[in-house]
Amino acid sequence: MNDLNLDAVDAVDAVDAVDAVSETLFIPLYALALESQTQQPIVEDQEMVNLTERLNQAFSKQDAPIFRRLAGGGLPDLVVTSLALRVRRYDRYVRDFLKRTPEGIVVNIGCGLDNRRNRVDNGQVRWYDIDLPAVIALRRRFFDETERFHFIPSSVLDFDWLDELPDEPGRRFLFIAEGLFMYLAQDDVRKLVTTLLEHNRGSELVAEVAHRKIVRIMNSRFGRGKFQRQFGLSEDVVYQCGLEDGTEIESWARGLKLLDEWTYFDDDEPRLRWLRLFGLSNFCRHVQWTVHYRLGEISNL
Repeated sequence: MNDLNLDAVDAVDAVDAVDAVSETLFIPLYALALESQTQQPIVEDQEMVNLTERLNQAFSKQDAPIFRRLAGGGLPDLVVTSLALRVRRYDRYVRDFLKRTPEGIVVNIGCGLDNRRNRVDNGQVRWYDIDLPAVIALRRRFFDETERFHFIPSSVLDFDWLDELPDEPGRRFLFIAEGLFMYLAQDDVRKLVTTLLEHNRGSELVAEVAHRKIVRIMNSRFGRGKFQRQFGLSEDVVYQCGLEDGTEIESWARGLKLLDEWTYFDDDEPRLRWLRLFGLSNFCRHVQWTVHYRLGEISNL
């Protein structure tokens, strides 16, 4: 990470350039920073603590409620715990992939200000962080590119970004999309997944998804208002893509294979407290969860 010497004026300008939907990228960042300062953190990242301390200079000058709330440490404990569980699980997905494929390539789709590459680096992996140009511009203020770590400023739906990836026969990719798919239109998610399949057979995809019913609820007046009040988000931030179950993606194209799924309740974390009761319901377990897919058979490489 760069020396975090960004002054408040530059930080305000950078944050101002981030659109409403991309505001959500700061929530897992601050959750991880808060979690890192607990006595027994689920996952710890001191660099995220340092980063949020600098961002607070900018957030304290913003009008948007989400920024003031984050700067004041205003994330509910259950949100912090849940997001920490998700971060740990995605770190494990990457470590498992690199254990099986030490020279594999990881592509972080909708990277935000994520620091996963530094937490899981095995000294060989090549890593590509992709997000909207304004987000990558903000990211460049805090993180360095190297020979193995690269930034791609692009919408994930402008598929020219695939040309930025190495074109090497037999090379395996792991695509991760943490907290992204639910904010995209259903047809766009389907197009993204099938395009990844067409270009990267034998690779893998790990992505968080939401249930179709919860998407409908969150788009109702009640659901949207509750979501905005909880986090102070803009009214433009809504869920759009929902699935019936994890196998639904298999129907989108031949060759898509569900490998496993993970829910927030699978780790039986005591700090989830009363929320653990929701894990007794199959629907509640799958309000929002993670799917792990193989993109075509290895024999098709």
